[in-house]
Amino acid sequence: MSDKIKWGVLGTSGIAASCTIPGMIRADGCELYAIAGRSLAKAESFKERFGFTKAYEGYDALLADPEVQAVYVPLPNDIHCEWVVKALRAHKHVLCEKPIAMNESELRVMYAAARENGVILMEAYAYLHSPYVQALKDIISSGEIGDVDYIDTAFLTQDYSSDFRLHKELGGGGIYDVGCYCTTMILSLIDSPIEYIKANAELDRTGVDHMASVMLKFRNGCRATFDVGMALGIDTSDRYDRLFIHGSKGYIRSDVEYNQEGELEFSVTVKGANGERTQSIRSVKSESNYTLELEQLNSCIRGEAAPHISEEFSLKNMRLLDHILDIVGYADARPEYILNNGISISAVGYGSYLSTEGKGIQAIRDALDTGYRYIDTASFYGNEEEIGQAIADSGIDRDEIFLCSKVWRTDLGRDKTLASFEESCRKLRTDHLDMYLIHWPKEDADDPDWVTKVRESWAVMEDLYEQGRIRAIGLSNFLPHHIRPLLETARILPMVDQLELHIGYMQEYALNYLRSEGILPQAWSPMGRGGVMGDEHVVRMAEKYGRTPAQILLRFLLQRGIPVIPKASTPERMRENLDIFDFAISAEDMSFLSCLPERGWSGEHPDLPVCR
Repeated sequence: MSDKIKWGVLGTSGIAASCTIPGMIRADGCELYAIAGRSLAKAESFKERFGFTKAYEGYDALLADPEVQAVYVPLPNDIHCEWVVKALRAHKHVLCEKPIAMNESELRVMYAAARENGVILMEAYAYLHSPYVQALKDIISSGEIGDVDYIDTAFLTQDYSSDFRLHKELGGGGIYDVGCYCTTMILSLIDSPIEYIKANAELDRTGVDHMASVMLKFRNGCRATFDVGMALGIDTSDRYDRLFIHGSKGYIRSDVEYNQEGELEFSVTVKGANGERTQSIRSVKSESNYTLELEQLNSCIRGEAAPHISEEFSLKNMRLLDHILDIVGYADARPEYILNNGISISAVGYGSYLSTEGKGIQAIRDALDTGYRYIDTASFYGNEEEIGQAIADSGIDRDEIFLCSKVWRTDLGRDKTLASFEESCRKLRTDHLDMYLIHWPKEDADDPDWVTKVRESWAVMEDLYEQGRIRAIGLSNFLPHHIRPLLETARILPMVDQLELHIGYMQEYALNYLRSEGILPQAWSPMGRGGVMGDEHVVRMAEKYGRTPAQILLRFLLQRGIPVIPKASTPERMRENLDIFDFAISAEDMSFLSCLPERGWSGEHPDLPVCR
């Protein structure tokens, strides 16, 4: 391979022209070989301006050029996945502008394509290649400021009168566009799993966040906060960046802007044993971060290094961004959701309550054959043995199936919960569960000891989680006043709370509370046990969209950011419940459906005498 890597650029964007292409020109080992634009005239103008060898009309034409070895993708965020995958399948190495994908599901598809085609994919966070960031890491690792316990950062820029950032569907908004700098900085400096996330945002009438504040708690005890947004005037050059890193022996303060170059200064303060503070000013000289980024990727292409921005890091960051956006109300319908411990669950699972009555094992086999890989059960359902048998008969690898079961309300308490878990595993023919929930908070409505028993059950589940016997732990039918006393003693935050949720019974207070605590709501009885499907408003809406009432009811919840576990008795209904990702309910219709009066409630409530 030649020392020079022949680079192509897909698109004539502003960041390509002002940042990355100049970085390529200065970088050792880069040859500006090809530029593609939507119009040949624009591509030709870039060719003349920067010295590319070839100009192409259309991105496919550039990807078809066998001389191009690597491609930089600075396209609009919502089409990153499409063109990155095309480039990877054309056997081009790819540097994709941040954020690399619209969500974690897209990102996994992109990295899978890179592996399948034997090429390199890296996300373009140029600032992370800066010696300034390395200097911060060196100070932390040296112990000069002790153990880091708190990080605060911010990135605020201008509002825009006309820009993709004003469009949620294009990947706009402050959290996504500039918040990704804050999240990657924090994740670069704190090496610990996230325990919980809290976030608030100001959303405009289109649903785009203009200003957001986020708080993170890590399992090692460290906390982090950041503020992001587009709040500094309209179409100006104003911006505000900050970074504060506090440790047990001192702290770092910096007003260096993300991606700033040149002579960069920040202060380090060390606290003495006598309480005195000694401050010093540190200086780091940073050349073009974009040049450093290109040179690093060139060395990867030549087989001399591994990508500085790894797949694991990009996935961790995208998972965090997804979760923050869910909390503040973006609620995009997607095929899977990410729990607060990073585990993904399908947006549509198969609810097995009463499903095996009459059909037995065949009902579960039908669900698996239809494509379900999330099976929801409980000890109370009395069908765990049938599910275990169906999975064994299916020939599907156990690791491909997400199994969720629950401990029943009469089995709360340490010893009973442990015994119930082991019995569920035995019946399901597995040594672990993907998710385990406390089914109801109380043995009965007047149970005086429910808090103690719930805490004991949760402690057992935490132990099993830490032993790797359970991948995710959570709750079912817990309302805020049931969760609060649990959180007073819990070491691990619940990841899921299954609630009865459907049009006409959305339990908004509970939903708001769960989102504030970083707990994912999940809907059981998403169709009101069939009681809402015949509602005249739902039927009329189904006719409008050319869908079934069941599909409208499920799609409504997904657009509220709530995964669902519907029941279905026939393969046709099972397929229908999965076929809800190729249409969207309008904002006006979502508002109408959200504001319907109460209907379809099952009559079951954790504080009332009748419980399932």
